[in-house]
Amino acid sequence: MNTFRNILIASTAFGAGLQSAFAKCMLNGVEIPCSQISPVLWAIPIVMGIIGLLFFVFWLWMLIDAIKNEKENKLVWVLVILFLNLLGALIYYFAAKRKRIAK
Repeated sequence: MNTFRNILIASTAFGAGLQSAFAKCMLNGVEIPCSQISPVLWAIPIVMGIIGLLFFVFWLWMLIDAIKNEKENKLVWVLVILFLNLLGALIYYFAAKRKRIAK
């Protein structure tokens, strides 16, 4: 955690190979060439963004499915999905959608 806090990357570019002339990379208060920063540090936000996008797509898919296919408890399921976010979408998937698919 301390390492991430001490690393300051002020760049208008997006990758290790795309730094502009204004890119500055600092490690523990000392300016270093951006090429010395581990590629893993550049990959972490990209991977986390992709995972977040996949979670959002799943959540949206379950919300749309609840609105379209639920007959009796539509409002309850929509509220569960909206207020519990990903957990609500998972609950809906295992409690309602899989049961409907199994029929």
